Order: sequence, then C-alpha cells, then structure tokens
Amino acid sequence: MKLLLIHAERFWWRVREAARGLRVRDEPEPAEAELADVVVAFTCVEEGDAASLSDVLARAADAIAEFAGRLGCKNVVLYPYAHLSTHLARPDVALTALKELQSILETRGLVVTRSPFGYYKEFMLHCKGHPLSEAFRDIGKSTS
Repeated sequence: MKLLLIHAERFWWRVREAARGLRVRDEPEPAEAELADVVVAFTCVEEGDAASLSDVLARAADAIAEFAGRLGCKNVVLYPYAHLSTHLARPDVALTALKELQSILETRGLVVTRSPFGYYKEFMLHCKGHPLSEAFRDIGKSTS
C-alpha cells in the first residue's frame, strides 16, 4: 500500500464519470464534497497487500493517525489514487481494503470521508504549506 498524506486547508472533489472497464465500484456518494482542515490520504492498494491485509491496514492506520495527531487534525479523506503504483491490487481487494481502513480509523476517533472508488474525479487541494504538510509512506510487507 502506498500513501501520500497531505494536510489541506481545503480539499474538494467531484465525480466526473465511472472508470471505463472497471466493474467494482462504490456508489458515487458523496459525488461532490468540500472539506476544511483535513488530512488527505491519497491511497493505493497494491498486489502484494492481500496476503497480509490486516497487517498492512493496521500499519497504514498507524501512519495516518500519527500524521493527523501531530497536526492536531481529526478529519481524514481516504482518496483512492491508483497513480501511486504500477502494481495495483484487484479492484475488489482495493475497495474492501479502503472500507476496512475507514473503519479502523473511525475506531481511533478520526472523522473519515471516503471518496468514491471506481470513478474518474477532479479535485482541488489547498495545502497548508508548512513542514508537516506532506508525507509519503510505503506500507509494504513487514521486514521483521
């Protein structure tokens, strides 16, 4: 799993159309959203994640919660973003992982909005622009 975490003053997205050739998708709700003071977690689920999904999700949740905690931010957007990898998991695995990650983060007291999976979207991001505004995480298999 790959994560690109950005602390945003504002983050807006709108669904444009269903992704071509993809049979697995969310309902497009919310089809448009604008949030303020939010950690945007651009998230990509990869091929190898399925084998140890619970471990990968726990480490991803740790990374997101730690980043949000340092910023004093309770709002998180999980935004599926396939562009972070060329080794994508199957769509059904990715969608399941995103839903489970949302649940884990919510049990940690974060307010999570999940952008719809399986759609072409447009977005605008207004980054906070301080040293903790952006971080990349590669949440791969544990090396221990």
